[in-house]
Amino acid sequence: MYASASYETDDAAKISLAYRDPNSHLHVYIPSLPYAYIMRLINGTLVRLDDSKRGWEYFIAYKHEKKDDLTYDFWLRDDVKFQDGTPLNADAVVENFHHFLQGAFTYTDIHRKLKSVEKLDEYRIRIHLYAPYGMLFHDLARINFYTKEYYRHHQWSKSITAENTALVGPFGAGPYILTQGHATGLSQSDTVVLKANPYYFEKSQPYIQTLTIHTRMPIDRVIDALSNSEGKIDIAFIPLNKKTEIVNSKYAKLYTLPSTTTLSFHMNLMNPKTPLHDLRIRQALNEALNQEKLVKFAYKGEGVLSPFPISANMYAAKAFSQAYIQHPPARMSDEEITGILNGVHLKVVTQDRFLSICKGIEYQLKRYGVTLSYDITSDEKYVFKQLLTNREHRYDWDLLLWGNEDWY
Repeated sequence: MYASASYETDDAAKISLAYRDPNSHLHVYIPSLPYAYIMRLINGTLVRLDDSKRGWEYFIAYKHEKKDDLTYDFWLRDDVKFQDGTPLNADAVVENFHHFLQGAFTYTDIHRKLKSVEKLDEYRIRIHLYAPYGMLFHDLARINFYTKEYYRHHQWSKSITAENTALVGPFGAGPYILTQGHATGLSQSDTVVLKANPYYFEKSQPYIQTLTIHTRMPIDRVIDALSNSEGKIDIAFIPLNKKTEIVNSKYAKLYTLPSTTTLSFHMNLMNPKTPLHDLRIRQALNEALNQEKLVKFAYKGEGVLSPFPISANMYAAKAFSQAYIQHPPARMSDEEITGILNGVHLKVVTQDRFLSICKGIEYQLKRYGVTLSYDITSDEKYVFKQLLTNREHRYDWDLLLWGNEDWY
């Protein structure tokens, strides 16, 4: 008879912090869109995104009323201060929208739809639109409020990413203050340091005093820091093919949950030499891939099928995705696909953490005579530069893969 092995139970609920520890410090690895996470940690907005059916919840505002399709009133909390202790009231909100309208971001349609914002009383404002806009609340979650001092140094610009995490100091109203580094999408420091905001209005939070966010590290180094030591990296997004290392580690836990992350493949039709100018090749590449097998083998079961470049976990997309999957259009035969794709070579740009997924795609395309070569980096801003400045520079890649972890 063998004695049964004793297993340590998960006591995270007992040891988790329920108060702010002034000595607490977490190291977090965020390799994709770090600016999106950081701007929500340091900034205050009328509403913030969540996982509910409507997709948002109140934040600086606590109530709103839709007067008509072009007019919305918002009531503001009266206990919110900026990180320097100055009040965040209707005057501050109106001033912030004035600055935003001078240089609104252009990656949504808010710059065409937002007309003006006026003060109704000390803690109530009214938003006027040029035209009805179904994405208003999702965009309001990205319009951050800053102190007067911030605008003496920096302004909004008509950017296709974001530039609102560019300046160190107590300029926002979120739970953390940016104290070191920057992250704007096209440019970011390797590390960004955040400190707890002493004026944050949710009095019991945040529990962690200091966050150090790492934006660029070779993925093998990340996995080693997670699985073989304590305190080097505490939280990280990991590649799907690295689950085994984490499960077998005595230092780490694997945590999975549904997300709206979409791995976005871009085809470079700006490249004059790419074979992708041929529509038949683009169609055949899409039909050559077996998504179910990719999810099972390359994604290690951690994915759901989506016929569109948007996550099927997004509430508004679920019904459309299922309807399309259940009634797909007619598919080419394998012979037709091979006749179109045989001999095609494609250059792929991506981050090292997505290489295993690319290899799964390469394996499927190989049977049709397609070959791939890779330009691999651990630095997301390199990938972003190749994508977002391609019109000006005309890079020679054919396919580009990046982790879109900030989808609506």
